[in-house]
Amino acid sequence: MSNHPFRPLRHRSVRLLWGAAVVSDIGTWVQLIVVGSLVAADTGSAVKTGLVALATFMPQGLASPVGGLLADRYERRRVFASALMLQALMTGVLATTLGLGVRDPFVLTAIILLGSASGALGAPSYAAMQPDLVPADEMMAMVSLGVYSWNSGRIIGPLLGTVLVATVGPSWTIAFNAVSFLALATAVSLLRSSFVPHGGDGSVSERLVGGWRALRSTPGCWHGVAVLVLFNLTMVPFMGLIPIFANAEFGGGTGLAGVISSAQGVGAIAGGIAVTMLAVVRRRSDLLVGIVAVTSVSLVGYALAPTALAVAIAAAILGSGAAALFITSSAIVQRDAPPHSRGRVMAMMQACMGVSYGIGILTIGSIGDAIGLRAAFVIGAVGLAVGFWALTVRSANWRTAIDAGDTLVKRQLELAR
Repeated sequence: MSNHPFRPLRHRSVRLLWGAAVVSDIGTWVQLIVVGSLVAADTGSAVKTGLVALATFMPQGLASPVGGLLADRYERRRVFASALMLQALMTGVLATTLGLGVRDPFVLTAIILLGSASGALGAPSYAAMQPDLVPADEMMAMVSLGVYSWNSGRIIGPLLGTVLVATVGPSWTIAFNAVSFLALATAVSLLRSSFVPHGGDGSVSERLVGGWRALRSTPGCWHGVAVLVLFNLTMVPFMGLIPIFANAEFGGGTGLAGVISSAQGVGAIAGGIAVTMLAVVRRRSDLLVGIVAVTSVSLVGYALAPTALAVAIAAAILGSGAAALFITSSAIVQRDAPPHSRGRVMAMMQACMGVSYGIGILTIGSIGDAIGLRAAFVIGAVGLAVGFWALTVRSANWRTAIDAGDTLVKRQLELAR
């Protein structure tokens, strides 16, 4: 297994996709922070602010299964590019709506929901393409590149969004995000390889059930998804609640929310690089234990931070842990997913993440509105630690499920040499 975090960039196709993805992810974070801050300032509600983040990520749970069917039936590159074009269209509608002066959080949430659902239709195709872009020993580094892209957007997007809102207003700021999706669609269309799936026939229900059975019967995939679901229920909601936390606890607006999000992004990139290098010398099960422990403590620190500076530092540590866990767990799922049903397995993973994130942010947001966000985040930290402990106790063979695939890859590489 390669421990160089940027090794996949030696492939032209990866460079092309990753460069365009950075632009698109910057646009997404511009939108998330700008619209979230508008809603937070207008409503002062954690739940309503959380709806913006929920609409961005929840469609994974609604549209990803359909996207998985498409990924295992049609040429994956075309499915991904078509979804991006549709997402660009819906983002253009959002920009126009803001330009008309509409600020109702439910109207904005509905438009974002439709745009994100469009993106979720293509996400399984992109995830299923990744193992065909790089050798098996570079898979974890490939997943890490996505984290670097997403969190580069998290760093640059909020700061850029703050500047753009002040200079051209919210509508033209969101229009930038629409253009970014077009840029990524263009990059996808320029790929030289085709990504034709080898899935079987059958009805929609049979294929969906087949994807679920593949996930459930593959130990590495099942345990990887279980950890991701737990994380999305307990820890990840803090990200979507950054605008209201900055506003309610420190009186900050888009600028402070952007700084906290950017700090989280810096930490995420550092965590991604670190875990990619550590995975060569440490078992993934050991990495997961350490990540959960550090993240639980850090979430408590974030909740109790007395100053904006302390919050930003805690957010950076949380970002590091979140990225490390996502990379570790999702790489396990991609590593072990059967090739003929990979699109559906990845769709099931994304669906589970989307649904659990939706439940998590509504739960943590509701607790925050009732007794305060600080207490809500502490409850999330305790839930993460206790939930992971319960998961490891219930599944006596969880370490074997997590680590077995890496042993197989190493053996295959030794034979190849």
